[in-house]
Amino acid sequence: MILAGCDSSITGVGENVKKLRKQAFKLTPWRNQLRITSKTVLSAIVLLIIGGLYLAVNARVARSGRSVLTMQSERAELQRQISELTATLAELTTPERMLERALELGFRPAELGDIEYIVIAAYVPADPFVAPQPPDSTTERDGGLSPAYTETLGDWLSRLVTPGRDGSP
Repeated sequence: MILAGCDSSITGVGENVKKLRKQAFKLTPWRNQLRITSKTVLSAIVLLIIGGLYLAVNARVARSGRSVLTMQSERAELQRQISELTATLAELTTPERMLERALELGFRPAELGDIEYIVIAAYVPADPFVAPQPPDSTTERDGGLSPAYTETLGDWLSRLVTPGRDGSP
């Protein structure tokens, strides 16, 4: 039993334990070897786990990079095909070619007698477009503001210097 006031006996017990441990390791050197070996193996396992995680992350990043490159090449190929199809459409829809195809299908240019106009009684035509007039330099620039907001610093100072001009004291 250890009592509260016996610090020296605790220190003595601690030293005895250390001596016994040293003695045990001296008598059985395999314990020291086992301790060193276990620490080494534990460190190696930790390093292997960290290395495995690192390789797994790098493999995933490489796979993603490869898929991005594949998608970029597919995108470039699709853009090339779109350009080719756009050029083909433009070639097929030229006015000369469309006229030629229309004549092959039996169409002909409309003549004055072929055109019929239909009058609709309730139709109201849209108002014609009237372009806005550019602002004149002769127009008033006040924009309908109160004179208190359009007064310049010079006007205000001259009003203060010459009282009675606009009816103020």
